Amino acid sequence: LPASSIDSAFDAPTQPAPKLSNKQLKARRYAQANAKPHLAVEIAHPGQSYHPDREQHQDAIGEALSIEIRRNEAEEYKSKPISEGMSEFTKEFIVGSDEEEEESSDEEEEEEESAGAVTMELIKKKGKLTRAQRNKQKRVKAEETALKERRAKKQFMHQLNEAHIHNKAVKKTENEQAERQLELTKLRNEKRAQPLGKGVWETISQKDPIRAPSLPVALTDELGGGNGGLRTVTPKGSLVTDRLESMVSRNMIQKRKADGRRIVQGKRRPKVKGGQGTEYLLM
Repeated sequence: LPASSIDSAFDAPTQPAPKLSNKQLKARRYAQANAKPHLAVEIAHPGQSYHPDREQHQDAIGEALSIEIRRNEAEEYKSKPISEGMSEFTKEFIVGSDEEEEESSDEEEEEEESAGAVTMELIKKKGKLTRAQRNKQKRVKAEETALKERRAKKQFMHQLNEAHIHNKAVKKTENEQAERQLELTKLRNEKRAQPLGKGVWETISQKDPIRAPSLPVALTDELGGGNGGLRTVTPKGSLVTDRLESMVSRNMIQKRKADGRRIVQGKRRPKVKGGQGTEYLLM
């Protein structure tokens, strides 16, 4: 079109795009360098096909069964009471403690009865020690001090002789810690290298087995022996659920928490007659 036929109201903007600062460019480069790989669409298991191989179909059914078993175990654990009452050992311990208290009370009563006939005994006052006795005490104390010094010296020499043994043990511990640190670093790097969106069903069943969706796989009776086509296959799963769970695993969206605290905006007022629907008002 000629330039005269173009409306001026629809002209392209003449202002250039805003220039990013060095800090913004650095943050963008850092985010791109550390971004985890994403897997938008995960390839389905071969056993989920409408005409699968027998072994692959059994593998897919095994994965679906493991998810359901994990769900049943979580539901049983959730419905199980915290305590099943006192055990037999606790009951025996309580009964035994009651019998011991009765015996101790009987002994206290006997002691109170015998306390009335207490005889007074005179405590003989220690006399003044002679010079020989005082010299003997000094010699005994000096011998004990010398014995302690010899024991301390012997223990110190023993520690010096075992220094190489402790040094060897310390080096062995440091080597084991270094090897373990290398293994942890390797596992951490492998986990970081795994793309987001892979193994969605297994990840969901491990995090929340109760609310995890079932793996969409047809049973052996539903396949029809492979004689029918796609029109005769019973549909399994939901495309919407599959896409939503994939987006959640790739951190694109977040699930809404089902069990959460109810938050009321404003002040909560009591119900009044004829005021249905006005229980929560903003003040």
